[in-house]
Amino acid sequence: MYSIISNIETRLEFMSKKIIIPLFIICSISLLLRIFYFPSDIPLTLDAVGYFWYAVETNILGHFPSEYPFPNTGWPMFLSLFFGIINSNNFMDYMMVQRVLTIGISVVTIIPVYFLCKKFFKKSIALIGTILFAFEPHLIQHSMLGITDTLYIFLIIISFLLLISKNDKLIYVSFGIAALSAIVRYEGMLYLIVLSIMFFILFKKERKSIPKFLIAITIYILVLIPILYLRIQTTGDDGLTSHVLGGAIATTVIASGQSDISPNLTQFLSNGFQNLIMYTGWVMIPYFVILAPIGVILGLKRKNPQYFGIILSIIVLAIPALYAYSRDIQETRYLLVLMPFFSILSLFTINFVLNKTNRNKLFIILLIIIIVLSSIIFLELKKVDLDHEREAAAIAQEVAKLTKVTNVYLPESKYLKTASIGNNFPVTRSNSIPETITLNTNYLSMIDFINEVNSILSHSFSPSTL
Repeated sequence: MYSIISNIETRLEFMSKKIIIPLFIICSISLLLRIFYFPSDIPLTLDAVGYFWYAVETNILGHFPSEYPFPNTGWPMFLSLFFGIINSNNFMDYMMVQRVLTIGISVVTIIPVYFLCKKFFKKSIALIGTILFAFEPHLIQHSMLGITDTLYIFLIIISFLLLISKNDKLIYVSFGIAALSAIVRYEGMLYLIVLSIMFFILFKKERKSIPKFLIAITIYILVLIPILYLRIQTTGDDGLTSHVLGGAIATTVIASGQSDISPNLTQFLSNGFQNLIMYTGWVMIPYFVILAPIGVILGLKRKNPQYFGIILSIIVLAIPALYAYSRDIQETRYLLVLMPFFSILSLFTINFVLNKTNRNKLFIILLIIIIVLSSIIFLELKKVDLDHEREAAAIAQEVAKLTKVTNVYLPESKYLKTASIGNNFPVTRSNSIPETITLNTNYLSMIDFINEVNSILSHSFSPSTL
């Protein structure tokens, strides 16, 4: 047993010197884990379907479609580039590409996370932070959904990494990439606060800091303007400032006591902070919940601007989650962007323990085993029943053939949005077989139910819509 451990320790020491080898191994194992849980032959659902159709129609029409109200068009715009090279009549092939891309981006993000960790710790410790991120089970689960989160996290991390590089040219690029993150998810616009504050902290002693900042802001705006202009041309609003201002107006209405969500601002925020604490604790399971909080305290001893940037990033990036949870929107995905920063905070705890023990390499081996096993156990406990989901998708296809109006039967009715797609793909959504219309069950009487069905049918099958 001792010889085996000694052999592993020797290999770890060698790999820490040849950093490309352990990074390749970490990325490969992380990828294999995602492939193992990959939901093959299951259609996309919920938000992912909207991004799917946006990308499809962008390729068919040759311009951005105007019928999609969501502001986060950066991901489907990027996705459309790959849809354009697919030669298939099966819509599932496109959906699989969408999932594969989010998985690929999630795995590639492991590399900048390593270099970010290396800004704070030596190579061997930074590799542990990389492993913490690579095997984080919530990120693994969400990387297979085909939605915006993986690309958003990737851009935020790249932006922060380039910012703290203190290289003038890279800092300008950092602001440009931050602008791209705002196109992918409009709350990314808030990250400009972090970049601006950190810029003046890092360059406060330079006489040309203000001209440099003005150049950086100009680059940020220049990246945004073309996309915002195209959004205004197609949908009537820019999808960025309109949504940020909309959130501010909604908060003002709540503060005045005129909202049904919450009678006053105090209760609104109280509800938000309670849910924020609860969901943050949830996404920190299985290992961040122990390592990250201790790391916050230990990191205070560093007193360097980079550490302040980590804490500031967590606070600012948690604001959209606070707003969502104040409105009782129960989604953990708003907090996933914090995971790379939790990885760095956790390293302060791990580094502290390593400094207190004589068997560092043995501790690292045991820690890696615990990280990987805890991640797999979590994934096993929370894994999706793929056989059930395939059956639910098949049933939805039969329902779509029999009727175009049905009651909601959650969660399986989520597959009705794709159940009516025919074999003449790719086509625009309006030219595909009409989607099955789902009805809620909150009716006061049978007459209300019949009236709504008649209204939908008369609109859906009137001569103007046929």
